[in-house]
Amino acid sequence: RIDHPTLPVHMELDMERKRTAAPEMDEAAEKRRKVDNDFDLHRCPPSKVVHVRAVPDGSTQYDMMAAVQQFGKVSYVTLMPKVRQALIEMEDLESAIAVVEHGKSNTVVVKGRPVFFNFSKSQTIKRFSEPGPSLEGQQPNHVLLFTIFNPLYPITTDVIHKICSPHGVVVRIVIFHKNGVQAMVEFPTVDDAARVKEKLDGADIYAGCCTLKIEYSKSQTLNVRQNSEETWDINLIGQELYQPTPGDCNILY
Repeated sequence: RIDHPTLPVHMELDMERKRTAAPEMDEAAEKRRKVDNDFDLHRCPPSKVVHVRAVPDGSTQYDMMAAVQQFGKVSYVTLMPKVRQALIEMEDLESAIAVVEHGKSNTVVVKGRPVFFNFSKSQTIKRFSEPGPSLEGQQPNHVLLFTIFNPLYPITTDVIHKICSPHGVVVRIVIFHKNGVQAMVEFPTVDDAARVKEKLDGADIYAGCCTLKIEYSKSQTLNVRQNSEETWDINLIGQELYQPTPGDCNILY
């Protein structure tokens, strides 16, 4: 029988420490792998839709738009406040890439807190319905849906009429505040609406604020009973438009 030599006490203690530490090291390695895998989930192929994480409580569509509008036009914004996330659809892929690349080397702050950008797995954001039974659509129509981001000045029918009338005849205007500040504008023809959309989509009503996002509506006509700051009909004779709001409407093309 061969007797194994007795190891010095310090070597036995060292081997025992390694044996007990092995499970802890395996657990730590597993955690690292999990973090790496989670990070890989955010490494999606480039998309026009940007996924925003760590969105502060109380953030709005306007906050999201303000954070990225320097990189290009924003087509749509969806907030997911329960999970503190948001989706921002840029008008083109180049703008979305610029947003994500900027976020890699710069801290983007919303409401005093940093947010993080990655590409979304989606290539477009599903649109939500307008007020009432009609749904917003992309087929050309003579009624347009205006969404006004960062509305630092009041938006009235006079303002909407003033910016639209150089490009087409305005028939009716309805302003509502269900999802921020929005307006539906009716024109006599699809050509009028298309011309207004082409000229004004993505423009600022006032320098640096009141940015317009314009889409085609599926509504065929707007119901207006009186001319006021929020509703207007060209056929209601004798009711004048309200006076312009503070500052000059200075559309930036």
